[in-house]
Amino acid sequence: MVQVGPNWANALKSWHCPTPAALSNGSCDPCGVNVWYGNFQHFGCRGGTTEASTKCSDDAILPGIGILTNLHVTDLHIEGPVPQQTCIFPQLRELDLDGGSLTGTIPEFLSTCFPVINEIDLSYNQLTGTVPAFLSTIGSLVELELESNQLVGTIPPELSIMPNITSLRFENNLMTGTIPQSFSNLTDTLFVLFLYNNDFEGDLSVVSGANLGVVSTADNPKLCGMVPASVRWAHGYNPHNTSLGMPCA
Repeated sequence: MVQVGPNWANALKSWHCPTPAALSNGSCDPCGVNVWYGNFQHFGCRGGTTEASTKCSDDAILPGIGILTNLHVTDLHIEGPVPQQTCIFPQLRELDLDGGSLTGTIPEFLSTCFPVINEIDLSYNQLTGTVPAFLSTIGSLVELELESNQLVGTIPPELSIMPNITSLRFENNLMTGTIPQSFSNLTDTLFVLFLYNNDFEGDLSVVSGANLGVVSTADNPKLCGMVPASVRWAHGYNPHNTSLGMPCA
C-alpha cells in the first residue's frame, strides 16, 4: 500500500496477500474471521458476525466478513506526508497516525475520503502549516488531535460548525490568535479543549457556556481576563505562565 521509508515498511510488514486461508474469507481478507483485529496488524474491523461468534462473549465477537474501520499506526516513527493511500478505506472510524515523523501539511483529502470518521489523531509528528478550515466539513468527527506538531496560525472559526465535536487538541504547537468567537456555538458538545504551550491570546469567555471536562491553558502568556467557571473547574486547568485572572491590556 504505502511505499515510502523503512519505518513505514516495518509497520506494514503484515499487509500482504494472500492471507491465511483458514483465517480468511477469500484470498485477500485483511479482517479475517477469528478476531476483531484481523490478518493485518494495526487494523480493526467491524461487520457481520459468523455463526461461531454467537458462542463468544461480547468482547470477543468475530467480525466475519468485516470492513476496515480502525487504523492505528502509532509510535512507529512513520515518515513522509500523511498518506493519501488511506483513502481506500472509506469506512474508517478512527485514523490514528500519532507518534511518528510525518511531515508536510494537513491534507485536504481527510475531508473527503472518510465520511463516517469519528477520530483523527495526527499528534506527535512534525506537521507544518496551519489548521485548515476544511476539517470543519467532516460532520461525523468527534475527536481532532493535532498536538505536538509544528503548526502555526490561528484556530479556524469554521470548526465551530462541527455538530459532533467533543475534543479539540492543539497543545504544543506554534499557534497564535484568540479563541474564535464562534466557539460559543460549541456549548452542547465541546468537552476537551487543550491549548497548552502555544501563543494564544485574549480571554476565554467564548467557552463560558461549554460543559468542559478537561482543559489545558498553561504556557500561553497572552491569555488573560476572567476565567469562566467552565474552565476554572475543569480537570487539568492550570494558569501557569498565563495572565488568566488578570485584566487584558
